[in-house]
Amino acid sequence: MKKIILLLAICSNILFAFNLNDLKKLKEDGDCPMCDLSYADLRGIDLSMSDLSDANLTHADFTNTLAHKADFSNSDLSYAIFVKSNIKGAIFVNAILKDVNFTEARIWKGNFSHAKIDNCNFNESALGSAIFDGNNLTNSKFNGAILYKTIFRINVIGIPR
Repeated sequence: MKKIILLLAICSNILFAFNLNDLKKLKEDGDCPMCDLSYADLRGIDLSMSDLSDANLTHADFTNTLAHKADFSNSDLSYAIFVKSNIKGAIFVNAILKDVNFTEARIWKGNFSHAKIDNCNFNESALGSAIFDGNNLTNSKFNGAILYKTIFRINVIGIPR
């Protein structure tokens, strides 16, 4: 019986790793700094101008999300999914971006300054006028990405060719 209760407790934490109150706050207010939205299904919602700074967004699914000028600064977005999302002008300053999937995302004027970028997929994404400063891009993929007027500062390692 103890094993079944333990198993149910573990499964419920996996299914609802995020804080339900934080998700409610985001949907009602549009902002949720310092929230725990890990594993949250945020597909297709409008997060434009949202403040998600300092948040735990690991494994969150932002597929087809509209998030113009959203602030993800200092957030942990490890393993997040932004496939086909429109996140123009989004701020990722000092964010943790490990294994994030940005495939076919529109990230015009996105600011990635000092973000910890590791093994991200930017394939087929639009990164025009995006800013990369103090990043290591050597393990990330940019196949077919639009890099028109993208700014790579001097201290960026692994600039895509």
